[in-house]
Amino acid sequence: MNLDSFQYVSSFRIISEVAQGGMGRVYLAEQLGVSGFTKTVGIKTIRRELIDSGLFRDLFIAEAKLVADLIHENIQQVYHLIDMAGSFAIVMEWVHGLTFEDINQRLDEKNKYLPPDLAVFMTSRAARALSYAHDKRDRDGRRLNVVHRDVSPVNIFASWQGVVKLADFGIAKTLSVSGPDERQQIMGKVPYMSPEQARGEVTDHRTDIFALGLVLFEMLTGEQLYPVENVEQVVELHRSKAIPSPREWNPAIPAEIEPLLRRLLERDVNKRYQHASDVVRDLELFMYGGGYGPTNEKLADYLDQLFPEVDKHRLLPEEMIRPQ
Repeated sequence: MNLDSFQYVSSFRIISEVAQGGMGRVYLAEQLGVSGFTKTVGIKTIRRELIDSGLFRDLFIAEAKLVADLIHENIQQVYHLIDMAGSFAIVMEWVHGLTFEDINQRLDEKNKYLPPDLAVFMTSRAARALSYAHDKRDRDGRRLNVVHRDVSPVNIFASWQGVVKLADFGIAKTLSVSGPDERQQIMGKVPYMSPEQARGEVTDHRTDIFALGLVLFEMLTGEQLYPVENVEQVVELHRSKAIPSPREWNPAIPAEIEPLLRRLLERDVNKRYQHASDVVRDLELFMYGGGYGPTNEKLADYLDQLFPEVDKHRLLPEEMIRPQ
């Protein structure tokens, strides 16, 4: 899709392409209104050739409809589903900041570890988002049984103000997705799959809890627990690899984190944390049990020090613009 062909689309002005992937692209844009009104938004498109695929088209539309009703400070908001130059596009909240993956990459470049309290803080905010999504009900009061199925560092943002946002519900499922359909299609990023997800079993909200444990492990150690590329490999690692202590990488990690992490990463789904709200409770007890703990402001200050070259006051810092 050519950027010039839809520089102005309906009531939106495209400013820059900021990311692209297998399903489509993401743009920074402005929503235009009367009397000079503008609102900064992100626009996610789906590749035109995927429109003809019933699976991908339906997933894209389902994401827009689902997330539009997920109103939470730690979830990237969806505002609208539009027709954009003959293709579908989702208009969403623009998160001015970084993904967890960006943060991990910078820490790796500097040969540093994320302070453990900030790793737990960031994970707890993602857990808050999951707790809300998992408990979401429809207008008739029926539990939707939302499962994100793609919790990973690339799908969790931290704004320059220190606000954590869970994003990309593109392969999320709800009660409208039946078990047999799920078994026909294994979805998610392989290194962040739960054992039951990798085996192609029907998943529930506890698969997101396992993935969140993998994210926390990576934020603490700088390493993926399962750095593999295919499902067969991760199934074997789930079966055979013992969960190492994160203190093997960073002895400064408090020992009190380990039992929480091991419960997040419990392979037996019935022994794992059963609810994201319980994860939030235990992570926040760890952080704030002694009184003062990490805040949005502390995370913002840390990101400012970690990325000193980025002008955080610019809507799209030059360092963050992807080449056209």
